Amino acid sequence: MTLKTIYIARHGYRANWLPPPHPPNPTGIDSDPPLASHGIDQAKQLAGYLNSLPAKEQPQFILSSPFYRCVQTSEPICDMLSVPLVLERGVGEWYKKDRGIVPEPANYDVLKPFFSCLRDASEWDRDSTVGVIPSLDGESEEDIFARCVQFWKEFIPIFEAKYPEITTILIVTHAATKIALGMSLLKFHDVYEAIDNDNTVLRAGACSLDKYERGGDDWSIKMNGNCEFLLDGEEMNWNFHSAFEAGSDEDIKARRAEAKRKAEASNTKDKNFYVTIDVPMIGNSNLSQFEDVNQPASQSKQDSKENITSNSKQNYIKSSSHLQVTDLNNKTPLIKLSNSNVNTDNDSINNLSVIDGNIYQTNWTKLVGTELVFDDYGELIGSVREHLKCDENIKITSKNEKDKKDTDIADDDSDVKVKDEQTSFLLKAIKSAKRKEAEVEV
Repeated sequence: MTLKTIYIARHGYRANWLPPPHPPNPTGIDSDPPLASHGIDQAKQLAGYLNSLPAKEQPQFILSSPFYRCVQTSEPICDMLSVPLVLERGVGEWYKKDRGIVPEPANYDVLKPFFSCLRDASEWDRDSTVGVIPSLDGESEEDIFARCVQFWKEFIPIFEAKYPEITTILIVTHAATKIALGMSLLKFHDVYEAIDNDNTVLRAGACSLDKYERGGDDWSIKMNGNCEFLLDGEEMNWNFHSAFEAGSDEDIKARRAEAKRKAEASNTKDKNFYVTIDVPMIGNSNLSQFEDVNQPASQSKQDSKENITSNSKQNYIKSSSHLQVTDLNNKTPLIKLSNSNVNTDNDSINNLSVIDGNIYQTNWTKLVGTELVFDDYGELIGSVREHLKCDENIKITSKNEKDKKDTDIADDDSDVKVKDEQTSFLLKAIKSAKRKEAEVEV
């Protein structure tokens, strides 16, 4: 039999991705941190997902990168499925060439005290069984892709010969290696290519899972960065377009800075700011125009209330009215209320009709106390501590309107001149006619 299905998973959430202090590396090796408690939970969720699959679809064998976080991710899967777990250098971490220290991962003797389910080197030697080992001088993007191409070339025939009864395996590795393994298995040419016409790239979130199935000599992808089984979904996705190594200190720093920027932008975007605007009052108020000075004050107010009609509500603003306000960060924002005309009778002055379409300058004024803002359902949604008050002494006229008025004035002057000329001509004509009439009589 031959290998038919290959799952490739990235390790879970690392402890050093959290803010310090960080726990010491269990192996004592540089850049070999354990999983955070969240990462351990992710590993258990991945194990639960794989265990929920039909028996024929479950992994029968696990190969793990020798770094602690990958073996720790593999452990609950190994325990739940009761399958072998071995170490393999060929699927180890990717480190760039310019990195100060390129660590060599631990071997079986160091890791077995931590993970009892781990098999012995006699069953699968991490270095010599396949013989593909990442360079301790670091690798370029081309190097890691070439490493994975060579790994598949060596690994598949060796594994099939050693375990002919196994058709489905799981490889637990790192983000960069997970992508390079997938791209080389699919016979692409580098780690940057899209895998379809929609520009889809391989995803590599923490504890995400890919699935590849064999068809003849070729492999096809059936699952790309699957995180549906993780309670918190996809986290820490990475690809080769990033400027930093996956999960490195620089990567975490850049992610935190980006998260902070997005949070600040989101808070600014979603923050509700409430402000009241006092529109100019023109003419008498609603009550004063109905008061009778010859009646007692109390009687006058009572009668005026009875006389108030819908037309006497001078500051009624229609729902279709348009309110325009300039930048509220300005000390004197401008406002314009349009389409606010309402029908009134001859006994009522509609203030809003008078100011309709005009532009007013406002000033910020602090309130004495606080105004509360309620929604249409009576729920308190905010408060107002200052408002904008219109300066009725300043009216702003648009340039086009001013130009129009100047044109109208010029037209009026022309009419006056024409009328004056016509009057002078008429007077001369009358005098001439009278002289001729007198000559005829003589």
